Amino acid sequence: MDFHKKIKRIELPTDWPVGPVNVYLIFGDKLTLIDAGRKLEKSWTEFRETLRKEGLSIRDIEQIILTHHHGDHIGLLDYILDNHPVPVYAHGNCRAFLSQDQTFFKNSRKFFEHFYKEFGLPEEEACRLAAMKDYDKSRLRRINIEKELKDGDMVEGLKGWQAVETKGHAQSHISLYHSEERVLICGDHLIGHSPAGVFLEAPQHSGEERSKPLIQYIESLKKLLKLPVDVTLSGHGEPILQLPLKIHETLNKINKRAARVKGKLQRNKKTGYELINELYGKKAETAMGVFISDAIGLLDLLLDRNEITAENHDGILYYRAN
Repeated sequence: MDFHKKIKRIELPTDWPVGPVNVYLIFGDKLTLIDAGRKLEKSWTEFRETLRKEGLSIRDIEQIILTHHHGDHIGLLDYILDNHPVPVYAHGNCRAFLSQDQTFFKNSRKFFEHFYKEFGLPEEEACRLAAMKDYDKSRLRRINIEKELKDGDMVEGLKGWQAVETKGHAQSHISLYHSEERVLICGDHLIGHSPAGVFLEAPQHSGEERSKPLIQYIESLKKLLKLPVDVTLSGHGEPILQLPLKIHETLNKINKRAARVKGKLQRNKKTGYELINELYGKKAETAMGVFISDAIGLLDLLLDRNEITAENHDGILYYRAN
């Protein structure tokens, strides 16, 4: 069988602006499902119907690998595992989300309350946004990871495939790479038709230093530049056929956006909250948490490059261009 015929892309609805999510069946030594869509009845119906057309059923799936823990990539796990318990493999940072670790969620809420206040949000707004970080209550099942996948691990049951840690979009994010066939499954690390979001998360353990997701994301992009890849299969949209071009375009856009942020800090120092309101106006109110993740990533990057400084006044950070 031609190698590319051993991978079946299945588009499932999300009802989100990003559009459908791609999950993949790989016909390896074990029939493997990569990601599991969003928890919607119509997604579940469409998934089973697609399997049926392939002459398969849920019970033919032998293992599941997750690229990361976001809701549009793990949602159908409840349905699948209720019908057919199979091992789930993922990055270790998925564990707290899949097991619904209440201590982690409590610490996450405290972390974001502090972070949002430090970012300059009014206390009431900071607490409201932090409360929204509670995990998706629609998930009922607590899921155990059979084996944690680390950078460079070969994947059991999928000869030739290895895990590549690609943090940035999520702290749990991995891609899967087949060096001989030059195929990459990149989850949401890159999306052909839109920018991939980069999201701040609370530390896995209380007291740890927070992540700097945009800096991680750039490092992950540069890591992928070193891999010979002909076809990149994304978590959303069509395959990416020119990976280096897409990566360089993405890096250039990040640099332009960082320069824009620095420009806003040339004359006066600003809190992150003031910066967001100046950059996006009322648009920021529609998805404040997303805009904050975006802004802190760019501020982290500028700080790392010594292009701006941050000063703490009474528990609030103010940023200024050097």
